[in-house]
This record gives sequence, structure tokens and C-alpha cells, in this order.
Amino acid sequence: MRKEIFYYSDGLKISAYLYHPNDWKAGDPPRPAVICITGYSGRKDLATIDVPERLAQEGYFTLAPDYRGFGHAEGLKGRHRPLEQAQDTYDGITFLETVEGVDPDRIGIYGTSYGGAHAIWVAAFDERVKVAISAVGVGNGDKWLRSVFSAYEWVKLKEKVRVAARERVLTGKRTMVPRTYLCPDDLDKPKPKLIEEVHGIAEVNEYDLESAEALFRYRPEWVAGRISPRPVLFIYGEDDVMVPAEDGPLAVYAACVEPKKLVRIPHGRHNDIYKVVNPECFERCVKETIAWFGKYL
Repeated sequence: MRKEIFYYSDGLKISAYLYHPNDWKAGDPPRPAVICITGYSGRKDLATIDVPERLAQEGYFTLAPDYRGFGHAEGLKGRHRPLEQAQDTYDGITFLETVEGVDPDRIGIYGTSYGGAHAIWVAAFDERVKVAISAVGVGNGDKWLRSVFSAYEWVKLKEKVRVAARERVLTGKRTMVPRTYLCPDDLDKPKPKLIEEVHGIAEVNEYDLESAEALFRYRPEWVAGRISPRPVLFIYGEDDVMVPAEDGPLAVYAACVEPKKLVRIPHGRHNDIYKVVNPECFERCVKETIAWFGKYL
């Protein structure tokens, strides 16, 4: 049902999992497909395992890529650039168009966490995306980073970014910081178990400060209104402390135009959408996902 494939984006070799529907065979009518985009970790083995598997069981082709520089994909480590990750996604959609059995006129996108931001951005600029789902997604990189820092630490971060940017343009030197400095974990919830831990693939634990600078300028809520009349589903956790609803999903939902739907997870935290953390919550979210794609894709 699943195989690792590779495609190219900006000349870089991108690793992805391609999931085939269990009941599809050569010569059958073409099926819809969904590209499943992961979050800030950048790897297909984290948030995009259970959802694409479940969608394949429901009859969809699904593609779950690593971002460049993460997992098995080529690219500079510690470089988190939303627009580059969007390009990886555009090219992943192009790859899906080449897969035998995929209907190129019925391609959707599902993104979780920072992938939820990319789902909105990519759908806004790529009309090949017919249906979009953003789960616990970031809506505005600047607002999101501000929300996870105290007022004092936020001022310090902006100054660090300013200093690092000047150093970079004068010398080419990168300034690295721990990943958790820019993306704190939800300490009250277990971190989703990574398949990489079994395979011995190291996590990227340092990002350059230009990653923060890039996030300041990445604001999917500004372009969400461009998606209509294509439908968008938003899923958010009521008690999400990693991506607060007011500055993330709710803001983007308000900026979006019909048809749209908002699903609230009562008392839900950010990681509750993952099966390994909260199976009951995951089941609700994946049922909403299946229903949305079933209705519109």
C-alpha cells in the first residue's frame, strides 16, 4: 500500500511516501488524490502517517513528502523556509499528476500544524488544489511566533534576528539556534513517536535564525480569500497552546470565503490530532477529513 518515491523540486531530490488505495488495480477508473503536508518537523514520518494511510483505505491515492533538508530529502539542514516548502508541495502535486490511476482534476491537500499554513498558501496560489483541509494550522508566522514568546523574549528575538541578518548578508555566516527556541513543544502532551526513531534517522535540532526572519513574512491568512469557491475545512484545538486558535485557525477561517467549515476539538491541545497521542480525538478529526473530501473531491 505504501512505497517510498522521489521527485525533484528546485533540483533537490525530495523523498515522499506514495500510498495506493487497497482496492485499485491497473485499468480501473482514475481516483482522487490528496497531498498530505507535515508540520514544523518537516518529515513525512511524523504527522503524515495515520491520515494518508486512512485516506488510502478510503480509496484515495495519497502523497506525504519530506520538506527539503528534512528526513530523506536533499537540501541544507536547519533551513526552514515556508515558500520553499510550498514549492516542494507544488511539485508534489505535479508528481501526483503523473501517477497511474490518479485523476489530475481531483487533487486535494491536507496539512497539519505548519503544514496547515502551507495547505492554505498552496491552495490560494495553485488552482489544481480542488479541496483543502488545514488542521491546527498556523495562520500568520509573525503572530504565531509572537504568541509563543513572552513580551521580553519577543523583543530579544527580533533583535537577534536583526543582528543575524546583518551578519549573514555581510559574511554569509548562518546563526543557529535550537529548534525548540523557535517552536516550543507542548510539555503537557507526549511528543508523537517518530518512525525515524526506529530507523535511526536524526531529527534536525538546530535551525538558522533566517528561518524566523522568513516566518515573519509568511502570512497565509492574507491570501485565504483567494481559495473560494473551492472548499476549505479547518480543525482546531480549543486549548491549543502551540498554535493558539485566535491567531491561527480562527483568523484564517474568518479570512476565508464560503464554502468553508470550522471543527472545534473541545479542550483539545495541539498534539491531540495525532493518533499516538489521543486516538479518540484523531478518530473524530479523520472522520471529518474523510467526510469533507468525500463531499467535495
